[in-house]
Amino acid sequence: MTERVLPAEPGGLVTAAVLGMSAMTIMANATISPSLPELRAHYADVEGIETLAGLLLTLPSLAIVVSAGLMGWLADRMDRQKLLLACGLLYALGGTSGLWVDSFGAMLAGRVVLGLGVAGTMILATAWAADLWQGAARERYLGRQGAAISVGGIVVMLLGGALAALHWRGAFATYILVLPVTALAFVALAPYARARVQARREAGRPTGTPPAFPWRAFAFVGPLAFLFMAVFYVMPTRGPFLLNGLGVDSPLAVGGIMALMTVTSIPGAINYGRIRQRLSMMAIFALGWVVMGVGMGIIAFAPSALFAALGVAVMGLGMGPSMPNYTTYWMATVPPALRGRAAGTLTIAFFGGQFASPLVTAPLVGIFGLNGAFEALSIFMILLGAGLWTLARREAQREAVA
Repeated sequence: MTERVLPAEPGGLVTAAVLGMSAMTIMANATISPSLPELRAHYADVEGIETLAGLLLTLPSLAIVVSAGLMGWLADRMDRQKLLLACGLLYALGGTSGLWVDSFGAMLAGRVVLGLGVAGTMILATAWAADLWQGAARERYLGRQGAAISVGGIVVMLLGGALAALHWRGAFATYILVLPVTALAFVALAPYARARVQARREAGRPTGTPPAFPWRAFAFVGPLAFLFMAVFYVMPTRGPFLLNGLGVDSPLAVGGIMALMTVTSIPGAINYGRIRQRLSMMAIFALGWVVMGVGMGIIAFAPSALFAALGVAVMGLGMGPSMPNYTTYWMATVPPALRGRAAGTLTIAFFGGQFASPLVTAPLVGIFGLNGAFEALSIFMILLGAGLWTLARREAQREAVA
């Protein structure tokens, strides 16, 4: 399959469609975060509800981890339009299940179905981005994608918080937004999908040695992406309870503070292309971890909700350019024929970190307490960033010698 199988450069409608698909991924877990305290109270008789409430938030990530490999293979092998429709319906069905199921077990099952839909949606968005934009244009697009994800996060966190203020089940209604996004993507990407299918037919069965999958590059970026999401999801899983301890009881207020992280991430994300002109990808990784670590430390020692909100905002500053950097680093190493599967592996890393987040932080909270866990994570993040900065300097020195 050739590098370019699409009939034309993407226009505004296609760009909006792919950005919309990307933005939908942020809804997978964090949307119901403002509902967690009241959901926990509703299911107070369920044993282990303290941990299970956080697990409910991240359970879609487990389904994504399990299914992402298959979804990536399907994105490379089948008509992407059919996969898009199937995943959009799974997303809507599983996401809204919290509106109409009652038992906690059924709610968990709905979150699994949601995860299957998110896996396909995210992989398709990543694969189309790699196909439609190349080189510096891809870096600029991924910056816009990061901004779109951030804006989507603001919308769903505020909307989820507002609906949760009416009733804790209300936040689940936010998932209905996936239906118009799926419809837009289905219409806008139709000619590109047809061209892709036609190109595959004309190419016939590939001959010669198949391209090698870049496992060495993934051995670096995969674990780093896992850790990034594990730490990032400390806020939606543990943050509402920390804010409750600081006197923030309104789900709408919790949603507003949590949305600050996505608000402050927008400048770094949308200017990612410009940042890449000045900094290497390794340097962006390093600075992102250090800044997020500083933000986590501010939250750990916050004497009031105002200082906690400041820490959340600082974390967003570090997150902004980091998100598109992972995709840029990874897709630069991947052959065109393997982009769906490559998107699947990165998806596994990202959502594996999301799922593991409450499980990883549970022993930290048990040993150090909630604020102490935030402090320990802050130290870890700053040290990791310092190590990555050392690698960035070594890379720069090697390039200067060469």
